[in-house]
Amino acid sequence: MFFILNLILAITGSSAGVIEPMNYYQYTQFQAPLSWEAITSAGLKQALSSCQDSFKWQRWNCPSTDFVKRHTSPATPTPEREDVYVAAISMASIVHTLTKDCANGVIAGCGCTGNALNVPCSHEPLKAVELYEKRFGSGSGAAAHNQRVIGSLLQQSLVQECRCKQPGPQGKCLEEECVKVLKPFEAVAQDVLQMYDDAIQLDSTASNLKIMWENIPLDSLVFMQDSPNYCEPEASGRWTGTRGRQCSKDSSGSVEERLSCQQLCRVCGYRVRTQHVRSERRCNCKLVWGFRLQCDVCVQLERQYTCY
Repeated sequence: MFFILNLILAITGSSAGVIEPMNYYQYTQFQAPLSWEAITSAGLKQALSSCQDSFKWQRWNCPSTDFVKRHTSPATPTPEREDVYVAAISMASIVHTLTKDCANGVIAGCGCTGNALNVPCSHEPLKAVELYEKRFGSGSGAAAHNQRVIGSLLQQSLVQECRCKQPGPQGKCLEEECVKVLKPFEAVAQDVLQMYDDAIQLDSTASNLKIMWENIPLDSLVFMQDSPNYCEPEASGRWTGTRGRQCSKDSSGSVEERLSCQQLCRVCGYRVRTQHVRSERRCNCKLVWGFRLQCDVCVQLERQYTCY
């Protein structure tokens, strides 16, 4: 966007109509210093949204307070599966955001390797991982291994994106220009979720100290201790248990949604309450004289299921 703005200014500001090329100094004036506060805030917001969407029908449904607590608490040497997931999705989101911003040229000092004016610019997640580890550290034990896993995942999430550099006759392209870019974050998040499901549990006894972390595959997250009983509320309010939670019997939903009443209610020792909820919404809207929008009010009865 900044590049286009400069281009417009060059056109309108030159009486001869000659566009002056943008030099490196002009280019860097449009770049902002790396703000970890902005990058982290955007990344964590994206990570939390993805987490809550992924676990909507699970007993642990990624409550905001618990997500923040797990992210901000010092890394434990014996993490639970959910500790590992929160750390993994947070790192993946922050590094994904940083990688894209660097490639788009909006951050000073982390653009294309060797040429700040190289457009289009390939995504370089490994450079973003290096910056991430300088800022947040590389951890030790399980945390260090899991960070390497996410770094490797992002590097493997690069796909080739091409555009036509030299159009030819009849819509043909004589020359293509291709760069490697990260898959959309939603696709990366699905890979992290699959890693959560397939995570390897290691014991935390003395014998575990003999394990060489580098021998554990870089496509496997590891955790140390079993998850707590999410059916019951946590004492400090990090999660509220499944009593009162809404479940679903929608046959068109995901497997998790279709089984949610069984998993959230009956497995946890609760019954399923069925009730009809009356809601009103605008419908049959049409434009009338004076370009006013006139609508009817439609009443809808929706069947809802909750654990009690």
